[in-house]
Amino acid sequence: MNHRFRDLTADRLSDLPPTCRSCAFWELADAPRGPHKDAAKGAESKQLWVRSLELEWGAPGLILVDHDETLAYALYMPADEAHRARRLGSTPSDDALVLATMWLAPSARGSGLAAALLHSVLKHAHDAGLRAVEAIGARGDAAPCMLPEDFLIANGFVVHHDHASYPLLRLDLRQTVRWQEAMEHALEGVRSVLSRRERQPAPSSA
Repeated sequence: MNHRFRDLTADRLSDLPPTCRSCAFWELADAPRGPHKDAAKGAESKQLWVRSLELEWGAPGLILVDHDETLAYALYMPADEAHRARRLGSTPSDDALVLATMWLAPSARGSGLAAALLHSVLKHAHDAGLRAVEAIGARGDAAPCMLPEDFLIANGFVVHHDHASYPLLRLDLRQTVRWQEAMEHALEGVRSVLSRRERQPAPSSA
């Protein structure tokens, strides 16, 4: 088995799904939602933002890879970089890591990998000495580039600042005493899912 979490760095942006490589919705406050019309320009803007944050703060995300196949990724940032959140009507707390978005490959959905990825983000926030993880949730119909409010609430987040469409939710690591146990359970799920993937026979070439 060759699965692992990797830091989301500028040099690894090519590992993201094609629709995400040129999307700078969370990175740049004036960027459109979804892939940039000029893919090369969008990808360059995204790479510059990631590289700048790497140097000043650290890698702004995680990628879950299995045998060089990207199964999932998460994008996050410090509160002072969450310009899109402010444009959506909320100001994240200074003591929180801001989880912008997560993506799962279609083949990995419904497998528990989303929870495992989320709990790895929580661990990163804890190790960085932050008190919470906050995220803008999309209420109602799913919105591209955004996390559903229902998913966040199901994983322990509570509404911190209400909004008709895009509430700010918060998970306080000091009060969530079982999140580390939950993370271990989620990672066991990852190992189980990926082990089953390995045992599947390779497709025939006929």
